[in-house]
Amino acid sequence: MIRKKKFVFLILLFIGALYFFIFWFPNATGARDQNMLSVFSADEIAQYPYMVRMLGALFTLFQSPFRFFAYQQYFYGFPYYFYSVAAALLPLKLLGAAGSVSTNMLFLRQLVSVLPMVIALILLVYLQTGFESYIKSISLFLILILIPEVVANDMWLHPESLEFLLIVLTLFFLTRDDLKFGKSFYIAALFCGLATATKLLGLFFFLTIPLYIFLGWYQKRISLRKVMQAATFFVAIMAVIFVLSNPFLFWASQRAFALKIQSNFHRSMTAGFTVAYKNSPLVWLQVIFDLYSVPAFLILAMTALIIGMLKGERRLINLLILSWAIPFMLYISFAIAIRPKHFPMPILLPVFSALPAYFTVLTPPRFIHPLSDYLKKHSARLVLFCAGILIVGWQFVYSLNMDIPQYLDTLNREKNSPSLNFYAALDKNDLSRIILNRTLIVFRDVAVYVPDAANDKVDYQWGVSGYGYINKINADLLLLSKQHLRDYTQPGQPAFDSNFTDAVHFYKDALADQVRGYTLIYQDDFGMAYLSTPLYNQFFSTH
Repeated sequence: MIRKKKFVFLILLFIGALYFFIFWFPNATGARDQNMLSVFSADEIAQYPYMVRMLGALFTLFQSPFRFFAYQQYFYGFPYYFYSVAAALLPLKLLGAAGSVSTNMLFLRQLVSVLPMVIALILLVYLQTGFESYIKSISLFLILILIPEVVANDMWLHPESLEFLLIVLTLFFLTRDDLKFGKSFYIAALFCGLATATKLLGLFFFLTIPLYIFLGWYQKRISLRKVMQAATFFVAIMAVIFVLSNPFLFWASQRAFALKIQSNFHRSMTAGFTVAYKNSPLVWLQVIFDLYSVPAFLILAMTALIIGMLKGERRLINLLILSWAIPFMLYISFAIAIRPKHFPMPILLPVFSALPAYFTVLTPPRFIHPLSDYLKKHSARLVLFCAGILIVGWQFVYSLNMDIPQYLDTLNREKNSPSLNFYAALDKNDLSRIILNRTLIVFRDVAVYVPDAANDKVDYQWGVSGYGYINKINADLLLLSKQHLRDYTQPGQPAFDSNFTDAVHFYKDALADQVRGYTLIYQDDFGMAYLSTPLYNQFFSTH
């Protein structure tokens, strides 16, 4: 059996390595320069510059630790940024290969998104199968790595995979401890603390840990005195790890700054960015069915989770998964107004991993004659087993039908990008006519690509921008996304941003070709380019 488990592990390792290699190609695209990052992902451009700055500060760590530890992008914790720099950027720097945005982003996406996800899913498969079955282990691993949102998540730079790995490691060591309350229990506390330090999700184990400790007491594994000791030590380890893994907390100014960022971020998540969002749990169901699974597969997985809690050798892990999933699912269902597609992932993947329990319980016994007696005795089990196989097959086909197009779209995103094509046509037909002896000041929507150019000053602003901001920077050229203009000129949108009214006025003028002080020089289905009227008269006027 040990030899079989090792062989199953090696097979999964091979599949994981192949999976890692396949993503090398799309992850090498979309990062010709830093400006291009914002075209394909606003999150990447929000994080990458801080990682590069941390890399530079690392080499002056002993002279100025503040520059390294106070990274100031406190939407996510220090463990995420430290891992990103240490795993991807530092080795490239030491090898003399760092510096290119394309190379840096390739390794960041591979090592921060793909690699932790592969490791986490192998661990999940082990928790649910023990690597005791070739079919169950390999099938489950394939199902999980092909979930459409998993594939999408593996083609951008974000902390989701790392955070998910920390959550799985918490579950792994709790299961390994098996109510003994030994070393593994406190290692679970360490990873729970890291998960909290990275993205606060470790806090959603608030039901899991008390339940685990209660089970230990109920089954007479520990005394009431040791219950209090275990709970106290677990929380203490979490707290210590949280503080030590976020060293910026030792500076009062950075604590205040981080609190402000997190407060504003939470307010946006629960109400909306710029405009108010309508919240509904039913909307999250649609997100799940659009990006994760067919409805029947979700029902099958939830059924399997319940079966796994009640029967078999893996009742503990399935109970832990349920106790972890319920609080977080309730939170995002009722408290989160915006709908980031990756939010349900750390809930659904563990739930999906329970599938082997369904087939273990409902696998029909070996066939014996006569057929009529066999069918009479086991027909219900046969029907349920076959239904499960059909649903898993349906999910597999559904995943591939979504995975292949999104993989190819990402692989070819530079060639097919409306934003890149918009700028290329504008540059070819119009920008070459503008010759200045000073810097051209360009304002662009975040989604509009402008290549790095030494003679241009390119400005952009998150959220919305109106006449006030445009006039403040004295922009010469405005590059606007039509979709962005339409999104914020819908009637009846309650606003949070104080600049919203001015922005709506500006956006309506832009759509109507009536921007004050500017003249439209080019537009296509994607965007519009406005040049200041004095420059238009200088370079484009026919007289």
